[in-house]
Amino acid sequence: MLVFGGSLIGSVWMMSVFGLTVLPFYGAFPFHAVLQMDGFLTLLIMGIGYMIVPRFRNVVLPSSKLAYASLLLVLFSIAASIVSGKDDSLARAGDWARLVGVAIFAGIVLWMLRIHPKLLRLSDYFTGLSVVLLAALAVIRLFALEPGRSLTEVQTLLLFPILMIFGVEYKTLPSFLGFIRPKKKLAILSFVLAAVAVALGISSISLGGHTMLDLAFNTAFLASAILFAVSLFIFGGFDNREILALISGEKKARYVYTVWYTRLAFAFLYASMILAICFHAFPGSYPYFFDLAVHYAAIGFIGITITLYLPLMLPPITGRPVHFVRFNHAPILLIVSALAMRAFGDIAMASGTLEPPASFPFAVSGWLVVAALSIFIVMVHRSMKGLNQIDASVGSQ
Repeated sequence: MLVFGGSLIGSVWMMSVFGLTVLPFYGAFPFHAVLQMDGFLTLLIMGIGYMIVPRFRNVVLPSSKLAYASLLLVLFSIAASIVSGKDDSLARAGDWARLVGVAIFAGIVLWMLRIHPKLLRLSDYFTGLSVVLLAALAVIRLFALEPGRSLTEVQTLLLFPILMIFGVEYKTLPSFLGFIRPKKKLAILSFVLAAVAVALGISSISLGGHTMLDLAFNTAFLASAILFAVSLFIFGGFDNREILALISGEKKARYVYTVWYTRLAFAFLYASMILAICFHAFPGSYPYFFDLAVHYAAIGFIGITITLYLPLMLPPITGRPVHFVRFNHAPILLIVSALAMRAFGDIAMASGTLEPPASFPFAVSGWLVVAALSIFIVMVHRSMKGLNQIDASVGSQ
């Protein structure tokens, strides 16, 4: 519900950007970031952390009650942000609730991380860095260093889900791609650069923005992301022809889906970092790069990665398999189309070559993302039906 609410507000916002009058909805625009960043992404990462970290260690949560309490505190902080208005005391209470909720989450996850896994220990470092950053951002908010005013601040907010994704991918992609052995030295260097990027991002927020820090932040994390992908052979580097020849049906559908969606997601992440570097290197020359850098990371990388991992994570939760042979590419095509329309529209509007009413068709770009979300949910739901017939066909292969 949070992601739909945030996406709906963002879609209306894009309509206003491209010249359509949406006066009754202007007051809702600040809630876009609240619902997407403070709400959906924070709760999603907390849920993933509570599920994945103990599962990787074959242990149970130290305290389910504390876990539920942390989620409720974050939900309260979201509600307080929405209804507080000019009520500073309620907003402050929401910030405290968020800090306590996030601190509980970070404490539980870090406590579980002390148990060494049998394989791929480096995954824990990315996960740990993610939760530490989330807690640090909650502290920053409490002390009125309000995030979200500059591009680097928004990127630092997005960094905590990205780092959690790196942690999950380092643990799972080697087996998904064919039981490959990651290049550990490159992965360690990737983590070090990610930690440097976190330090630079927090420093930039604390100082109210600094061009050299902003450039260093983006350069460090772009290098980290490139090394991470190379260490896991995301863009190739190993011969998978034998794997493709041996698998078919459901297994092949899942394998191809994983390979290409991972590559597409990282391509958007790299584009986001490059756009941000250009934005800071040439101040005032490319203002639309701000919007594109944020949404290429949020929708292009995080969104596409969620469409990849959600179907893989649902079976242990629901007890019902998700069949990739029933998937289609409509959601991803809509997401790519939405981001392409956004890019062309932003550039054309900023250069003065596109004005209302010619700009109106580009106002649908946000609604394409809403459509992609809706179709994806329906597609996953339908892929879990008719299990007997599909299981029989898979079993015969």
